[in-house]
Amino acid sequence: MAKPIPEAEQRLIDKLKRLESINMNSTVIIIRLSALNPTNRSPRQVKIALSAINDTVIKTQSGLFLLSNNDIVIIGQALSPQRAGDIAESVRHIFQSDSFAAAHPDDFVQIYALENDFETVMAFAKEHLENVHRQQQPQKAEVPLAPEHLDAILRNIQGFNILKIIRRQEAIQITPQGKLSSLFLEYFTSMADLKKAIAPDVNVLSNRWLFQHLSETLDKRMLGISKELFLHTPKNISLNLNISTIFTPAFENFLSQAPEQMTVIVEVQLMDIIQNTRNFIVARDLLHEAGHQILIDGLPPISFEFMDMKKLNSDLMKLNWSPALINAAESKKLEKGLKDIDPNRLILMRCEDETALAWALMHKITRFQGYFIDALTTAKIRKGCPEKKHCTKEACASRKAGIAGAQRADCLIPSNLDLPIEYKRKKSV
Repeated sequence: MAKPIPEAEQRLIDKLKRLESINMNSTVIIIRLSALNPTNRSPRQVKIALSAINDTVIKTQSGLFLLSNNDIVIIGQALSPQRAGDIAESVRHIFQSDSFAAAHPDDFVQIYALENDFETVMAFAKEHLENVHRQQQPQKAEVPLAPEHLDAILRNIQGFNILKIIRRQEAIQITPQGKLSSLFLEYFTSMADLKKAIAPDVNVLSNRWLFQHLSETLDKRMLGISKELFLHTPKNISLNLNISTIFTPAFENFLSQAPEQMTVIVEVQLMDIIQNTRNFIVARDLLHEAGHQILIDGLPPISFEFMDMKKLNSDLMKLNWSPALINAAESKKLEKGLKDIDPNRLILMRCEDETALAWALMHKITRFQGYFIDALTTAKIRKGCPEKKHCTKEACASRKAGIAGAQRADCLIPSNLDLPIEYKRKKSV
């Protein structure tokens, strides 16, 4: 059976091709509703946005494209810069309470002159079409991970370019002066990308013990590319590892090659600590003796209610943000568990909007990690990038998240992707 055609995306590409063939200049407005918080991209909110631009679209006889992800594209030959600016201001005003729209108005609504920015707009359209096709692909049934699958996966890993599946995310802190400063870059292997590359039909999480062996192997492969990791890390580095990996020659060699000024932070899971408490204590003390740190990752709020996390004496802890904490009763429960913990040891992870930051700052937590932070770091890179018109915010964020691969290779100034958030570009003389 033929697959349904993503109509709006294909019509947009066809329109762009026609304009290119007749060398007709047009103004293009892209409204990224998909980047807004979920409550601001409901069908009702989309309808409000369309109503705000409808009159201008009709008067200028412009083309209007509502894409599958609710992004809106307007293309008009009679769309003057004045009218385009009016549309942008109108839409920004409607969504001014949204954290993304307020923080990044120029990324939320973008205006392009097609004669100068044709490639950028076409790349945007093609990316959206590819995303729709990807989502339409039928999902194959997965088989549980068995020993024979693990053997095949491990053999494939040996010859696999591990750099392609290494991902990273910056953690930052807000200083007393209200400025942003980088804490570290966290590196981890993307299990989704590995699975897609060498085991698409296997559920690698289905067998806990076999998966443990797989993750330990991946730990060692990541430690084996220390030179590449250090090359792309200007400040401190964080690695998500199994506790058992800390006692291996591979980790010892990694520490010996770390730049003298760099602090290595090892992130471990609470479940790993519970199962290997004695090993955790030894590993923590070994790291401290070497001048490095240990971090307990992914702690849900409830863990602070039932465990005295302070007794584990970790350097840092990641508290998993939950929207439920907006509720006063839920927040109060967590406050009891946090009362004896130094807020400087806490990092609020999975920050997806300003609500999470506001809650944390009210509780004296000033360290953060998550998609909202990624948006801030990406915006900082793009603000000082002379080539930003050649890429999108999403492309820049995706390139920053990796250290190798085709996406990063498309960046015209890849060294900028490694800069910490507090970096200030020197003014040219």
